Amino acid sequence: MIGAGNLATHLGLALSGCGFRVMQVYNRTSSKGMKLASVIGAEFISDPGMLRQDSDLYILAVTDTMIGEVANSLPLKDQLLVHTAGTIEMSILSAASGNYGVFYPLQTFSGRRKIDFKKIPICVEANSKDAEDQIFEMAGKLSNQVQVIDSHNRKMLHLSAVFASNFTNFMQVIAEVLLIENNISFSLLKPLIRQTMLNVRKDHLFRYQTGPAYRGDHNVLDAHRELLASHPEYLELYNLISDNIIKYKALHGKL
Repeated sequence: MIGAGNLATHLGLALSGCGFRVMQVYNRTSSKGMKLASVIGAEFISDPGMLRQDSDLYILAVTDTMIGEVANSLPLKDQLLVHTAGTIEMSILSAASGNYGVFYPLQTFSGRRKIDFKKIPICVEANSKDAEDQIFEMAGKLSNQVQVIDSHNRKMLHLSAVFASNFTNFMQVIAEVLLIENNISFSLLKPLIRQTMLNVRKDHLFRYQTGPAYRGDHNVLDAHRELLASHPEYLELYNLISDNIIKYKALHGKL
């Protein structure tokens, strides 16, 4: 396991829990690396020169900007090396090893909550059929949803995930800020948020779109804009999203 951040930690724990042996953890920050290694019963190394050469798989779980640099520092030749990023081409590993691929778990990872990998889609890709089969087999022992996806479609999936998760969460952050400023409890919104999230069980989500923009209620839209006058950055978002809802309905109607 190369890296010791949130993803590496969750993945290391999941692998150990499925019977895989994580032999080594390499991380530039010793404290984090030693902590992960101790939890999963692995050896910690702080020097890539100490990397064992007999592992079946080398998992590069570092930040996107560091993938190329860290990969090229590893003393590998034809060992199977994968990265875990959503938008980085697998070819970034081609200079580091003759066998390489991608092992991308589609989930947001934090250190504060337990992750059930059985429910996480894992997208895999490799530069050869043998490597792909090996990665796919390992992923299948962790997750019930494994799919071979090429780099272009993985990027598109990651982009869609940003809209579905990251942006959605930030919209709730804005709602929380507005309520706190007015001494209103955010808990009042939680039943609504839960119901909205239940809609993801269905298809054609625009069928469940509601709100003043969808209804074309310009009086409410204007009232909301007045309330956001002191937050021009939120007003800009409000107008942009509302305009897109109106345009989408005009083009597609209620699906």
